[in-house]
Amino acid sequence: MNNIEKIKKIEKTIKYKFKNKDLLIKSFLHSSKHKKLKKISNNHISEFERLEFLGDRVLGLVIANLIYKNFPDYSEGQMSIKLSFLVKKNFLSEIANELKIYEFIEISNNKNINLKNNKSILADTIESLIGAIFIDGGFTESIKFIKKFWFKYIKDEKMQLNDPKTILQEISQKKSKKLPIYKLINKKGPPHSPEFTVEVSCLKLNKIKGIGTSKREAEKIAAKNFLDFHKLIDEK
Repeated sequence: MNNIEKIKKIEKTIKYKFKNKDLLIKSFLHSSKHKKLKKISNNHISEFERLEFLGDRVLGLVIANLIYKNFPDYSEGQMSIKLSFLVKKNFLSEIANELKIYEFIEISNNKNINLKNNKSILADTIESLIGAIFIDGGFTESIKFIKKFWFKYIKDEKMQLNDPKTILQEISQKKSKKLPIYKLINKKGPPHSPEFTVEVSCLKLNKIKGIGTSKREAEKIAAKNFLDFHKLIDEK
């Protein structure tokens, strides 16, 4: 596929026409490919990574604004959780696959990668594309693009956003820059039916326990109990 065909297909897919077509091409030129080309061009800076950096910030701001406007009853904690989910690499890779942008990404020929399943590259490319749209069309066009493909997920209040451990970790890092600490304090029962008791400490608040049939399950329950007991996420 030549660049003209590629540009037309991408623009049709994302429903946005670039004024600067070269910028669009650069947003799909993965840094691994750039490292091969830089020996020829002597350009040691990857525009893909620069656009990715910018797109990440634009996406976060737009999504935060949309959540703020559409959920006036949400607490700061609830908004943080929804935002975190909608800008995570896993979710961005789903958007990328929805748009089938893996068909257009250029990576190093030495990399034997199935782009459709590579969440990191897919997520990075979506951010790079958003950065390119911001440069090419400004904030207004960035909002239009993000709203077009994210809004149905933003409005979905039934979506399972995150497990309790992830939620507690994000709150703890935001408030104290530290991670929750999980400690196994008891294990009993026969091998085929064990019972684990885990205690979690966080934010200098009272330690809370959780009991489960595995250490992982006990940690999740402890995190949920911690969130509920200390009312770190307001219920609607």
